[in-house]
Amino acid sequence: MVLVLSEFDVASVLGMSDGVRLIEDVFRQHAAGETILVPRLSMNIPGSGGAFRAMAAVLPRAGVFGVKTLTGYPGRRAHGETYFALLLFDASDGALRAVIAANHITGIRTGASTGVAARYLARDDASVIGIFGGGVQARHQVAALAEVRRITLVKVFDVDAGKALDFAGWIERELNVAARPGASARETVAGSDLVVTATTSSAPVFSGEWLEEGTHVSGVGSNTPAKRELDGETFRRSKVVVDFKDQVLEEAGDLRAAIEGGAFAADAVHAQLGEIVAGRKQGRQTAAEITLFKSVGVAIEDVATAAFVYTRAMASALGTPVALADATVAAIEPVGVRSAAGA
Repeated sequence: MVLVLSEFDVASVLGMSDGVRLIEDVFRQHAAGETILVPRLSMNIPGSGGAFRAMAAVLPRAGVFGVKTLTGYPGRRAHGETYFALLLFDASDGALRAVIAANHITGIRTGASTGVAARYLARDDASVIGIFGGGVQARHQVAALAEVRRITLVKVFDVDAGKALDFAGWIERELNVAARPGASARETVAGSDLVVTATTSSAPVFSGEWLEEGTHVSGVGSNTPAKRELDGETFRRSKVVVDFKDQVLEEAGDLRAAIEGGAFAADAVHAQLGEIVAGRKQGRQTAAEITLFKSVGVAIEDVATAAFVYTRAMASALGTPVALADATVAAIEPVGVRSAAGA
């Protein structure tokens, strides 16, 4: 039987505190060479303006492997449709165990990776967030940072002033943290210990010259070559940590632009997050340095989170078991392989 889990099922068993713990642990496994991870496959859909991505990982310690698919159709996603899906397999026999709606998983794991990075890179006394973007992912970002630091104020800047106001209200209601729209991009950065970009922008949303000493920056929205949230000066001034170097160098438009413009060099990336978590490289070393976590999202995060969701769902009798295979049907021969008698 294959367990089918809806977004409601997933949200019933997965919270941000779970996500931070899971992501920290799986990055530690990755640094120890205990996972298998490959860069994701990405392709455009001709004539549609859309894109399709597939990303896979093997987690031997958890006894699972899986693949997540996602489709991107900017401005055209319809409410109630599924755009993120995950297949989870049993590593002991290769059997499919679950088909999981993965929008909530993606939001939690993306926010959680920012939280884990901030745990090691932000100042211990960091308490003010300046966030660019007022969408769903921005909510996960703030929730994750509130898990690892005592947040007292969040300033929200969005090109849609109404969205910024709504987001600030959500923060105050759901997280019990003071929040307000930022008066300007510069004011949002000023005095912020934690600066986050969670947008779909194709141009830098603030100037790196505005960053104050001791700031920790999280850049999560630029995950294709066409997107660019951070400018070259931000990279030049920062100690840069990434989630998966090969994938970030391939996909992150803002980092690519900084390298192509001569503001930064690929070999100047300080570390991958797993190396920091595992203690192989140092995170923040002084109160004054500017740190930057640049992420595009990796499959070990998705599979680790999905394995947790599956285990919790089974224990809580959530989801819908479906028989996709028919045990009465004989094994199907590979296409093109016939016995001499049946030829």
